Amino acid sequence: MNLSLFLIFFLVFIPKVFPFSTLNTIPYSDHCNSFVPEATATDDKVFTRQPFLEPLTTHYTGGQNILDHDSQRSIFFVATRNLFKTNVVDTYQIQALLRFSLSNIYHLPSNLKFHLDGFWSVSTNKMCMVGSATWFSKEGKSLKLDAVLKLNFARFITLETSLVSGILKSLAEPHDSNYFDPISMLGFHRVAPFMYNYTLVSNQECKSSTLEDSVTSIQSLGICPIFLPRFVTYKLEHPTSCKNCSLFGQDSDYLPTFVSLYAIQCASKEKKLRFLIEFQDRRFTPYYQSFNPNISLIGEGTWNGTKEVLCITACRILNQSDPLGSARVGDCSIRLTLWFPAVRSIMKTHNTEGQIWTTKLTDETGSFRTVKFQSFDHSPENYGWKYEYTQMEKVKRVCPKKKNVGDKYQFGYYGFDMSVKHKNLDSTGSAVPIFVGDHMYSRHHILNRNFSPWKAAAPPVSSVTSYGSRQNISFEISFRLNFSSNSRRGISSLSLSSSDDDKVKISAEGFYDSETGEICMVGCRNINTNNTSFDCEIAVKFHLPRGNGSFLKGSIESLREKRDVLYFEHLDIFSLTYTETEVRKMIWRIDLEIIMVLISDTLVCVFIGQQLFHLKKDPEMASSISVFTMLILTLGYMIPLMLNFEAIFSNIRSHQNIPLGTNGGWVEMNEVVVRIVTMVAFILQFRLLQLTWIAKQNNWIHEIWTLVIYLPAYIIGGLAMLVLNRKNNNFTINLRSYAGLTLDGFLFPQLIHNILQNSKGNALCYSFFIGTTFVRLVPHVYDRYRGPKNISHQFDRLYIYANPRADFYSPYWDIVIVCGGVVLAVINFLQQCFGGRFVFPKRFRETVEYEMHFVDLVIGYFRDHAHGILATCKAYTKGVKVGCAIDSGEEAGSQWFKSNVEGYMKTLIGAFKEIGAENVDEFMPPTPKSLAQKIWDFFKR
Repeated sequence: MNLSLFLIFFLVFIPKVFPFSTLNTIPYSDHCNSFVPEATATDDKVFTRQPFLEPLTTHYTGGQNILDHDSQRSIFFVATRNLFKTNVVDTYQIQALLRFSLSNIYHLPSNLKFHLDGFWSVSTNKMCMVGSATWFSKEGKSLKLDAVLKLNFARFITLETSLVSGILKSLAEPHDSNYFDPISMLGFHRVAPFMYNYTLVSNQECKSSTLEDSVTSIQSLGICPIFLPRFVTYKLEHPTSCKNCSLFGQDSDYLPTFVSLYAIQCASKEKKLRFLIEFQDRRFTPYYQSFNPNISLIGEGTWNGTKEVLCITACRILNQSDPLGSARVGDCSIRLTLWFPAVRSIMKTHNTEGQIWTTKLTDETGSFRTVKFQSFDHSPENYGWKYEYTQMEKVKRVCPKKKNVGDKYQFGYYGFDMSVKHKNLDSTGSAVPIFVGDHMYSRHHILNRNFSPWKAAAPPVSSVTSYGSRQNISFEISFRLNFSSNSRRGISSLSLSSSDDDKVKISAEGFYDSETGEICMVGCRNINTNNTSFDCEIAVKFHLPRGNGSFLKGSIESLREKRDVLYFEHLDIFSLTYTETEVRKMIWRIDLEIIMVLISDTLVCVFIGQQLFHLKKDPEMASSISVFTMLILTLGYMIPLMLNFEAIFSNIRSHQNIPLGTNGGWVEMNEVVVRIVTMVAFILQFRLLQLTWIAKQNNWIHEIWTLVIYLPAYIIGGLAMLVLNRKNNNFTINLRSYAGLTLDGFLFPQLIHNILQNSKGNALCYSFFIGTTFVRLVPHVYDRYRGPKNISHQFDRLYIYANPRADFYSPYWDIVIVCGGVVLAVINFLQQCFGGRFVFPKRFRETVEYEMHFVDLVIGYFRDHAHGILATCKAYTKGVKVGCAIDSGEEAGSQWFKSNVEGYMKTLIGAFKEIGAENVDEFMPPTPKSLAQKIWDFFKR
């Protein structure tokens, strides 16, 4: 047990605490002295921001014989905390990890990691390191890659010195299998604010006069949260019949359609930023995808408070093919201006505009014409301060005033996720309010660094411009167009307005009537990519729940005639809305469920520990435990660890329309605690499975019959669940729920095993099987307390405890599972007290007992007569005739018979040992001599 626990602890936790340990035997001076001379390290450890390169701002080429050729060529370079001063001023001894992120197309490890040691000269901005990595060839052969890394890596930088460039070379000979082609690297690293000096930004070079519609108080909003920490992508608009429009030189035919800005770092007080500017769409690319230096710029930006624009000076990356020599940042003739329109309307839904131009003359190399860009339409993020309602006359015709029925309605102005249904099929989407009256939705929360427009409430109703009981309101509505081809027949025209991510986006404005609980709006959608044609013949209606209800209904329908090409059929909307009071209750429930998860997992560890202690006192009982019962429980703890609890908790943190406030930190802290406790439970349960497995030895007959009986039962049950839930097309959810049901009935294989083995005695200690049953059934009891009104499969990711996706939860299933779990525990208790077959008739139990006694009688007979049987067999091997007395002296047996009896002697002696016969090794026949031994004996004579 101690060895297995140690191995698991070593494999899981040691790599977290100690990323790697370097045992470098490659001589540094032979490969690096000409670049960075070797120095002698002192005991003075440096506590400072370490050299670091993230994948988003790195790129490499080369290494074709060990690396794949996909487009995601990124590097992760990070120094360890082992950074020491040396006897040379401004030279540091450094250890680092260099990792290449790969696509795993050869089914090999997805990250190539070099562990490196070397020296960093701050005065010369050079770094040299040697080290190695373990890798595999494309054929699967193990490789040891020794290498030297040389980098131009500055510590205190400006934009012109910010390029990190270098090369990784193999130390093996070219004909060696461990050799790899040189790998050239480029990147831009993030440094502490005091280590970067903004030198190129200038407010004097912004190409525009003061914009009348620009946001005049962006300084109070803060420029950094808009760009950190993500790529922000905009659409480029090239002039029609454009000549000399390429941003990459007159000889280039490449006309990009997107530009993406990534803020490497930002000085909030000075309102200055350093940008990586890439001319491609980065909205849906993963973090580990690198930038493309051929279509990228590096620049500095500053907010011009006079003109209310962001001014950016950008430079090209020159001489990329010479990373250790002439590669540099230069040609800083490109300018970008970016501003935020102050007025928004139903047909003007983008939040950012800008332009790109060059300071070069038209006939100079590298010049190009001015290119405009803007953000994508229907953005839920809004930086403007005004909304212009343009469709209100149409809204009055579409939404006539209804009579007040005296009901009260709840609407806290939170956005909501929704289900959009058409022809019995549904899709998912969201609706987010942008303006309420003349007030921007949640503008007083945009100052928050973690601002999200879904996480705040609108201004008080008293401060909103209204007309009687009606208040102006605007929404952004989007839903994914993932219907099947059959269900799209009546809504095919919606495809005309779907974006590249296959979403339909509608901007809507209208009234919220507090007396009738209705939000009635007219919507507009783009039907081309140039924003020149709109379909504004759309009615959007939401009916809010009455009283304290949370269920919202609505519709989206076309106001056009059926023969119109833009007509689409009626769409139904269903969703949940949350008032501020309900959100507080939800946060309280989440806190309670986190505590219940921690308590449950802790109790599980205690119960498993007691079972291990029980087997230590009575190890013979391990053979009466079903291996499959232990296997089910082990998988129940292992699978959540494999899937990673972070996926569960991230659903809560990232859920768009539920404001969790400051509880994100509480959730993150308990995520770590839950994972640790679950890991402990898995280790203990795995040890219990190991003890059960060892106790079986060669006696697997009862386990095999247990499998033969319960496996078909589980398969039939699973098929029945699929038939009963055939309306739910999500196979994954059905499978997870059935797996939870199997875990609830973990005692079922044990009951079958008890019957087959007719075991009696406390194989499972009471605290283990009763306590584990209790932990599995409490979520269903809690689900009854929680009540059916809280369950919605649109929001079930918000449930940490008794998650509807992880088991069957309903009034019917809760009762059935609880009763079934109690019955299984009671039967197991009675079996341990009265025998595994206590439920069978007495006559059958006596027959079984007779059979068991007969087996014991036969085994005892052969155990008592083992010596006589083996003595007879030994006599046969010496030639005594069968049927004659051993000491008769008559030898008439054939040679074939003697050799066969002698061959079975070892097997027979082993069988007698298993049933308890003693001192039988003396009958073991001598081992026949090999040919070599016979030859040796011949010459020895």
